[in-house]
Amino acid sequence: MRGRAALAWLAAAATLALGGGAEADEDGVPLHGFVQSGTAYRLIQPDRCPRTQRLACREPFVLGEGRARVELTPRGEWWGLTAKGEMILDALVPEVDGELREGYLDLRLRSVDLRIGRQVITWGVGDLVFVNDVFPKDWVAFIAGLPLEYLKKGSDAVSATGHWAGTSLQLVLIPRFEADTLPEAGGRLAFHDPAAAVERRYTDDPEASLGHTEAGARLSRNVLGWDLSLYAYRGFFHAPAGEVEPGPRLRFFFPPLSVYGASAQGAVLGGVLSIEAGYYDSRDDRSGRDPAVENSSVRLLAGYQREIVPDLTLSGQYYVHVMEDHGEYVRNRGPGMPHRGAARHVLTARLTQLLFHQTLRLGLFALASPSDGDWYLGPEARYQITDALSAALGLNVFGGPRRSDYGQFEANSNLYTVVRYAF
Repeated sequence: MRGRAALAWLAAAATLALGGGAEADEDGVPLHGFVQSGTAYRLIQPDRCPRTQRLACREPFVLGEGRARVELTPRGEWWGLTAKGEMILDALVPEVDGELREGYLDLRLRSVDLRIGRQVITWGVGDLVFVNDVFPKDWVAFIAGLPLEYLKKGSDAVSATGHWAGTSLQLVLIPRFEADTLPEAGGRLAFHDPAAAVERRYTDDPEASLGHTEAGARLSRNVLGWDLSLYAYRGFFHAPAGEVEPGPRLRFFFPPLSVYGASAQGAVLGGVLSIEAGYYDSRDDRSGRDPAVENSSVRLLAGYQREIVPDLTLSGQYYVHVMEDHGEYVRNRGPGMPHRGAARHVLTARLTQLLFHQTLRLGLFALASPSDGDWYLGPEARYQITDALSAALGLNVFGGPRRSDYGQFEANSNLYTVVRYAF
């Protein structure tokens, strides 16, 4: 939620905190937040861009902004309110906007927890690889070097979690669809666009209605030290499909999707082993013949994390995405569309070192696909200068074939800095 509506939410939260009998600490109203500056300088300046991406050729920065957040968290005996509102100055335009990142009411009943409002929902056990976490993401924030918390977007949802005999059941309803944020025409990010010559474009979002309400369920329990979960979701792909209409003009839409999956996570050989599986049922294209709609697929993930020595942690993952009806995809794919294999294999590694009493964090995340040839490298140094002040310096480097998932972002590779003062 952005703009004036976000500011209205924030004002309402402040009113409740100040006048609604909220439980406050000795300093008064429970209010926190931060101010932050972020810049990301493009390492590779593209020399040729289609007309729909000409800003990417002109703009040497992919990020240049100031951001201020206010968090209000009043609490009562059986309720709690959380509101996180942000004001964002985009110095490259320049332009000021507002955003309500989260704003929800928690109600604690006898054996059921209710959360109502805009909230970030996270499922699954993957590290930057998502199987059952089907909720919206902001990939523009990730590419531009904003802190990782900005990869996850909020959903306007009702979540109810019941607890019985060591088992938890979470039910989620999302009446208002929220799409992924992806690089788009007119933005400052370069990407592979099979319909780059078509400038007239519009997005056909699912209307807010009972029939279009997204629904999800997660059943979880700890068995012999292992966290086991089952997942089910019925909604839509959050990344749009596109089709060219007469005119020509390009229509983006969100095909129906159901996902069924499971995950397990437990201790093995001094580390943590994670396993996850999911089946994506593309309900509008079960034959695989529609080139505009993603085919059904099976997705599997296995990961392992272990602290090698104190304050040095190493983790790795293997992920595979197997497309159903691959032959139909090959026969029907349109001009400019990537030639995808039947299976996409991905390997990741993450190394984290903490130094100087854990005030300096050195991190490296690497991802590569042996099948498609694309890759991503993200080293970062983050230093906690004082309890309130921190600074981060890092790289986002993309490579591979220009039509591949990460290779298409090569011209957005950047050096970024983020400085934050928290209060």
